[in-house]
Parts: sequence; C-alpha cells; structure tokens
Amino acid sequence: MENFKPHIGKNVIETLTLGMYENAHFIYREYVQNAADQIDVAVEDSILEKKTDGRIDISIDKGNKSISIEDNATGIKVNEVLKFLGDVANSQKDRTKRKGFRGIGRLGGLGYCETLIFETSYKGESTKSIISLNAKQLKKIIEDKTITMDAATVISVITSLVKFPEDIDKHYFKVKLNNVTNDDLLDGIAVKNYLSMVAPIPFREDFPFTKKIHESFNKKNVIIEEYDVHLSLNNEKLFKPYKKILHSKTGNKPVQIIDIDFLKVFNDQNELIALGWYGITDLLNNIIHQDDFERGFRIRKDNIQIGSEDTLNDCFKEDRFNHHFIGEIYVIGDSFIPNARRDFFNENKTVKSFKANLKKRFEKLYKLAHTSSDIHSALRKINIYREKKIEFNKKELRSKYEEQHYNQQISTTGDKAQKAVYVLEKIKEKAEDDNSIQIIYNNIVGNLNELVDDLNELKINKQIIEKPAFPKLNTIERKIVLDIFTLIEENLKINDAENLKQIIKDYYN
Repeated sequence: MENFKPHIGKNVIETLTLGMYENAHFIYREYVQNAADQIDVAVEDSILEKKTDGRIDISIDKGNKSISIEDNATGIKVNEVLKFLGDVANSQKDRTKRKGFRGIGRLGGLGYCETLIFETSYKGESTKSIISLNAKQLKKIIEDKTITMDAATVISVITSLVKFPEDIDKHYFKVKLNNVTNDDLLDGIAVKNYLSMVAPIPFREDFPFTKKIHESFNKKNVIIEEYDVHLSLNNEKLFKPYKKILHSKTGNKPVQIIDIDFLKVFNDQNELIALGWYGITDLLNNIIHQDDFERGFRIRKDNIQIGSEDTLNDCFKEDRFNHHFIGEIYVIGDSFIPNARRDFFNENKTVKSFKANLKKRFEKLYKLAHTSSDIHSALRKINIYREKKIEFNKKELRSKYEEQHYNQQISTTGDKAQKAVYVLEKIKEKAEDDNSIQIIYNNIVGNLNELVDDLNELKINKQIIEKPAFPKLNTIERKIVLDIFTLIEENLKINDAENLKQIIKDYYN
C-alpha cells in the first residue's frame, strides 16, 4: 500500500459539473451561496461594516450569451488565488458556520459555458487576478478516450492566470460564464423565479406576515439570514415571492392567506431542531395553483432552500396535501449537513428524527385541511337552506302541489342545515385547543350564534294564488280542469305550464 497512488480520473470533473444536478439553475445557487459566505467573512474581518452593506449582483446578457455573478465581499488574496482554485472538493470552510463547504460548487459553471472566468481583488492589494478555465477544451479532453490525464492535471491544463493593477480599496469576486451553452440559464424570468425561492433573500415588502415571522423566530434565537441580491432585470432586487392572495387549482379561485401559524420540530431528546411557519388560507381544502410556484412546504438551511416544493410530499398522508399549503421549515443545528446535490441532508440520527417528527406535525395539518373542508361544506348547507327560505317567501305559489314541493325542499335542506350547525359547534369546541383551527373558524364562520339566529328570523310566509273560478263549468268539470292544471305543473317547465294554463283559463272564463 505504501506505493499505492490512486488515480482520480478526468471524468470526475464531468460528474461534479453536469452529472450532479438535475436543474442547470443550481449554478446560480452555488455562486450566490459562496458570495453570501464571503459577505459574512467580510463583516467578521471588518471589510464590511454590516451584512446589509454586502451586495450580490447577477447580470444576464442573453444576446452575448454571458452571465456574471459579482459580490463586494472579501475577494481573494493574490497569493491564495491558485490555492482557491486548485483545492477542488477540499474547502477549508467551517461547515458549521458556512453555507457552502465542499469546494465543488465553483466548478459548476464549467458544464454550461465555453469559458469560466473568476475575477477578484482583495482590499488593501493593488492587484486584480483573473483565472480562466477553458470549458470547451475540457469537453474535448473528457471526450477523447486516448487522453488519460487525472482530474487535477486536466484542471491545470485548461487553466490560465493573469494579473492586472487594481485600485487598492476595491474588494470583489466575480464569476463570468462566456458563451453559455444552456438557454435555460439565460432565461431571466426563470432565473428570477428560481432564485426567489432558493436564495437567502428577504420576504416581499408587501407580504403582511414578515414582521410576525421574524419576531416569532427571534424569540427562539433563530435568525433568518438575508442578503441583498440584484438581478439585471431592471436592476431588480430579489425577494421571496410569498404574497397574501393565491389561486386555487380548482377553477383558479382566489385564495387568501388569512393568517400564519408556526410549527416546532423536536428530536427524541425534546430539543428544538426545526422551526417553521405556514400560511392558513380561507380555502385550505383546495390545492394551490401551480402558477403560484411558492406553494408547498420548503426546507431551508441558513435560509437557502434544500430540495424543492415536492421534497416534503412524502411527509403528508397524501402527497398532494403539501400543495394545500405554503410555508418554510428552517432546520437548526450542525447535524443538518446538506448532501452534495443539496436535495436533502446526509443521513444521521437527527435527520431521521426530524423527518419522523415532522410527519406527526403534518398529520395535524392534513386534518386541518379536512376541517377547512368540513367548515365550507357546513356553510354551503346552511346557505342553501337560507336561500330556499328566502325564495319560498318571495314565491307566489300556484297550487297545493307547488306548496308541498317547496315545503319538502325546505324540510330537507333544513335537516341538512341543522346537522351542519352541529358540525360547526363541534369544530368550535376543537378550536379552543388548536390555534390554526381557531384562525380558520373565526375568519370563515365568525359568530355561530348570530348565524343561527339569522336563520331563525327567516319566517316562512305561504302565499297561494286563489284557484280560478271557471264560471262556465260545473263542479265536476271545474275539478277535472284543476286536476289537469296539477298535471301540467308537475310535468312542464314553469313558463310552459303557466302559458298553457292561461290559455285554458281564457277559454273557460
């Protein structure tokens, strides 16, 4: 074994770039994540006074097929530039403090452009270092089976470094992708949507629950880290897209978030390992429309999304119920180590406990969605009863048959309304011990006593039109004609029945 020297083949580079992720947009997450880490370092080293002085700028030039991601954080010292690039998958970052720690994300852009460039300057140094990696040449080397260079040699072959004078006070790091080969990366709207969910950025300024979320999290000493990220779409600052009005997948009906509630996840030692918030809508029984792409519970580590909107589907009793909600779950502690793909965490005891206990919390939310459905169903039955009584009061009944018909409808809908009131009474009792049910009940039902009193005040006034006299007919003939009227009313539409009856009336009167 003393003379054994492993050969790490060139194909590992392809695995670390094109092969590791399903979505090409991951490169934006990786570079933004690295920039956020360096902003933290810049604050720690007093290069920036505070985190809000840091800024990450993303520019997309679709015409020239180029992308740049630049930050005003530490930059890299001139004597550490080659080490930064050469130590692939050997990052010295503290994984308990930094968002990116594996040292492979920086190579992500190689799979999607012809040239990957890093430009950087460190504060106090008068030099700008430019590292260029020839991704086009890399592809040829990988495809050529006769070339047996190892991964490290390949990186050195495709890399060049040049230095230029720079203002001594400037400090920055810029990633540039030239001749981008994937059109998805040049789609500004798609990039904005992706980063708005994935990046560690603030909530939208018009999202009415931001203060409540931060205050609740701060009480548990959970800080939601936020960074200033701008996209070249009108130099637009990016925000999480959460909003108050959503849409239902069923008929695209408006869905309003009436309030938010919080959930806590504990491990088996009763230690808090995750803290989350979720929106409570007035149609929690409906799936949120896919155009509202913020739907679903999202996991966040250091305020960076792990996985996607579907990652927690299997924590619900039925997958689809994840899309009845919007919400975020922030994991807490050093035991949550994102896997290389960042679609979940490395398996360990804490992660297993997290998922098991989260399923228990989601079981309550699954029942909450059904409770919302029960409330809406009960209110529909009560409203049908109310509408029938109002309709009956306004109706001029044409016959005993029609009176009996309406009385039967009112009796049937009344029984259903009475049972619906009983359902609402039971839900009201549950609401006393469940804040989420209480929020739904108070906002949708309101005062149940007033609702019942309103129904009771709708008195039924029976108004039956007097039977026609038919003076030309004798008693037997008159009875026959009235029986015919009843048959007409039972078998014809109202307008047709009235027209035919009027013809008969005119003829015999």
